[in-house]
Order: sequence, then structure tokens, then C-alpha cells
Amino acid sequence: MIAKSLKYLFLGLGLFLVVDQAGAQEYQKQAGFRFGNTTGFTYKMIKDNYFAFESILGFRSRGMQLYLLAESRRPVFYNKLENMYLYFGGGIHGGFVKWDDYPYDNDPYYDPDNYYEDYYDHVGPAFGLDGVIGMEYGFTAIPITIAVDFKPFFEVYGPFMFRANFWDFGFQVRYNF
Repeated sequence: MIAKSLKYLFLGLGLFLVVDQAGAQEYQKQAGFRFGNTTGFTYKMIKDNYFAFESILGFRSRGMQLYLLAESRRPVFYNKLENMYLYFGGGIHGGFVKWDDYPYDNDPYYDPDNYYEDYYDHVGPAFGLDGVIGMEYGFTAIPITIAVDFKPFFEVYGPFMFRANFWDFGFQVRYNF
């Protein structure tokens, strides 16, 4: 099951990179890191300063997910500050997570010294919908962009389990090329 999830994850990443190379001359590109609840690598393609595609290879819930986001960008201060943008949009994600469904709180016989962590862990695919809103600033003297974002998501994972996370805040540092 993990191999099948990884196959689709890498297929999506490969498709994204092929689309990137097809329009390479028209886009400004950024690559870097995202730190937060979803921590990982980020890659962003910006078209005409008003629209962007972003992909994040993120790690959370003891698993790995690939996020594909479409974002609309707007300048924050039109005449005051040139390189600050507000962005918002949405997208999808897929990958796998690890979870534990043993109710430790209600078990009077639970002994943490005799607990085998891997015995109760489950691994399965996770798919969901994402939103994103954030603000970024690109420095003029150096090719670095920093961003702060909020990325809530809904997902289905495991045997029909549902999760909503409204607290996925992040900080990004990206290199412009």
C-alpha cells in the first residue's frame, strides 16, 4: 500500500516537473524550505506576478505528502513596497501518514514500559483538499524570498478516517532563480 502511494506521489512530482520545463522561459522560479506543522521542501513558479503554482513535499504525522497549490497574488502596498505580496488559493495533496488507534487514556492496564510502539502503528494513504493564505517579501539585494502562510486542510486517511487541521501555520525561505 505504501509502495502504491509512493508511486502516485512520484508520478505527480514528475508530471509537475515536466509541466515546469514546458514553460520554463515564462516563469520566475523559487525553491526552498517550509517550517511549521507541515515541514518540507517547497517549489514555486510565478507567472506575471499575479498567479503562481506551488508544490510542497511535506512531512507531518510521521508520513510524507505532496501538495499542489494554485495561488493568486496581489501586491500589498502598490506604490510603497514593490516586493511584498499577499497570496491565497487552494489545491490538493496526497501521500501517506502513520497513526495509532489504541485508546491509551482509558486503559488502566496500559504500561508505557512494556509498550511496543510499532505494534499499534498503522500506515496508510492520505488524500485531501488544502487552502492557503500568506504574505511574502522578496529582497532586492539578494535572491531570497521569505513568507509566512496559513494552510488549513481536510483529508481522508486510513480506513475512512477524516481529519481537519485549521492550525497549519508555516514560515518559508526560498531562493529565487
